[in-house]
Amino acid sequence: MKFLDRQQKDQIGFSFIMDKLGIITSYGLEEKKKIRPFKASEINKLTHELNSIENIIKFKEAHIEEYIGIGRIFCMLKDIRNSIKRCSEFEILDEVELYEIKYFSILIMELKNILDKLHLNIEEVYLTSLDEIISLLDPQENGISTFYVYDEYSKILKYTRQKKKQKEKEIFTAKNDGRISELRNQRLDLVIEEEEEELRIRKDLTLQISKKTELLNRNIKAIGRLDFLIAKANLAIAYNGSRPKISEKMKIHIDEAFNPEIKEILKKNNRVFIPVSIDLNAGTTIITGANMGGKSVALKTIVLNLLLGQMGFFVFAESAQFPILNFIHFVSDDMQSISKGLSTFGAEIIKLKEVVECVKRENGFIALDEFARGTNPKEGHYLVKALSKYLNKFQSLSLISTHYDGVALENMEHYQVIGLKNVDLNALKYNIEENKTKYVEKIQDHMEYKLEKVSKENKVPKDALNIAILLGLEKEIVDIAKSFYNGEE
Repeated sequence: MKFLDRQQKDQIGFSFIMDKLGIITSYGLEEKKKIRPFKASEINKLTHELNSIENIIKFKEAHIEEYIGIGRIFCMLKDIRNSIKRCSEFEILDEVELYEIKYFSILIMELKNILDKLHLNIEEVYLTSLDEIISLLDPQENGISTFYVYDEYSKILKYTRQKKKQKEKEIFTAKNDGRISELRNQRLDLVIEEEEEELRIRKDLTLQISKKTELLNRNIKAIGRLDFLIAKANLAIAYNGSRPKISEKMKIHIDEAFNPEIKEILKKNNRVFIPVSIDLNAGTTIITGANMGGKSVALKTIVLNLLLGQMGFFVFAESAQFPILNFIHFVSDDMQSISKGLSTFGAEIIKLKEVVECVKRENGFIALDEFARGTNPKEGHYLVKALSKYLNKFQSLSLISTHYDGVALENMEHYQVIGLKNVDLNALKYNIEENKTKYVEKIQDHMEYKLEKVSKENKVPKDALNIAILLGLEKEIVDIAKSFYNGEE
């Protein structure tokens, strides 16, 4: 299974989302490390994951206080896995480790009481009682979390400590230096006896706890899962995400999707993210539009939401439906390969070879962002057209963005960025000429980034030419370009 490398995940905004995932416990972080896409054979597991997130969202809305209580307990849980490992290897635990296991067990029981009331119906977050461990480490039954090798563990220990206290009193009242020295030696012997008995008790406690390590590990696993699921649910709530529908058909439907990282960047610049809606079928779909038209943003948004859905997240869209994919490829500028000595185009070809091998073997999703822009336009046009025709014969879903015209064949879906199609260009040009300090921002403000399906009757928009005109390109050059356009038409 191939689902983007680290650099590609950074490009689409996946790493941004992972940083926003508010994991609290070290056990939850361990679950996060193991995150991976679900396989096609794991549709039941993926459905269960989405059900669990949905249940937690409902629980949070209805039980705010309990939710706060769970978060409070998570913040107090320490990582005791090393102590459990030492215990299972029969290495004698010290008092700090015994205290941490006791405190952990008390917190687990407190958490269990909350979860038992909530009836989340999520089997893997069910907590097992640790009352036996608490009783073992709390012989005084006072319910406090501190730990001490209590007198109740041994009559010998209790007697030795009493004798030690008596010697300390005698030392305090003794007048003679010789007598004080003698009493101190006697006390030292008692201290050694006390330490030996404490060691024996800690050894026995370690042995008894070692029989319960499976229970401890089971609860640790449950906490990690619960923390991870709550973090997924919080993410969905924070961004108003929706549960994706999983289909067995090689079709993708995405309605009003957005990319949180890009949306946040735009917001800082007082601009608005335009949601992406698209329907994809097996084979090739083309997105056309001029540079500055938002094609790359659309592809990153689609790839991000598909990847999140494959990993059991709610998606950032009004609605979404897609199959479980065997791979996701996203091919765009590969700066890492360029730094190794390859050109942009060379890096794309190397990546494309990998894509082709995948598409021959199994079904997945391929996104190509302005493929072959790093070579001359005529060859680039031919290569993109050839590639789109080749990929169209497979069941995989391929989405190619390009500024080349005439790439989409009749049996392919074709979308275009609306761009400046509905803009009064003369009015906008006048507006720009009035204030030339922010001409790029003015064009961007009027650019419509939504996608629309192209029919045979649609004329290809001339956004590249229009942008050149708006930016004040020499009129003679524009007129020559127009004559070429007219000649083609």
